[in-house]
Amino acid sequence: HYRKPLDFTEDAISSAQNAWETLKTGLLFRHQYGEKLRWKETNLNPNELQNSQINSFQTAMNDDFNTPGGLVVLFELAKKLRRNANIITHQGNTEKHTEKLKQMWQTLVTLAKVFGLEILSPPENKNASEVLSNAEILALIEQRQDARQNRNFALSDSIRDQLQVVGVNLIDQPNGETRWYRE
Repeated sequence: HYRKPLDFTEDAISSAQNAWETLKTGLLFRHQYGEKLRWKETNLNPNELQNSQINSFQTAMNDDFNTPGGLVVLFELAKKLRRNANIITHQGNTEKHTEKLKQMWQTLVTLAKVFGLEILSPPENKNASEVLSNAEILALIEQRQDARQNRNFALSDSIRDQLQVVGVNLIDQPNGETRWYRE
């Protein structure tokens, strides 16, 4: 808040970095999951915003420009989106209706712009798409599965590390299946 001195310590800087990562993950939700959720419209529609969140934000900001209170609303939205991103990534589905997620994302983007926080273009990780095709990734995953079955964990870890370097993350499922996604 503007009436307090700045807390400019290593911990505060680290905390601010973590906070920005949380917000950035929420702001990038459409770019990472919109297609999978079959979102057709990508333009922001003011009629599809979550009014309760807008009202909470406006109440905080109208209270002597209570920026921390306004940011709380942004973090609530970003954390809900991150929770659903994890569910989509790990389970392949989501607990929320896709239109509700779209409303959350649109509300987050709209409110974040008040603070000048926006992602102008999503980060592009060209390494994975340029280096490995889907078939090559699947072949490496199969190789890794064989190595794990033969208890060659060094090779298994090496393959996982190779894929991570080019932006491909692996998620081992309890049933033995391995899911993957590009960053």
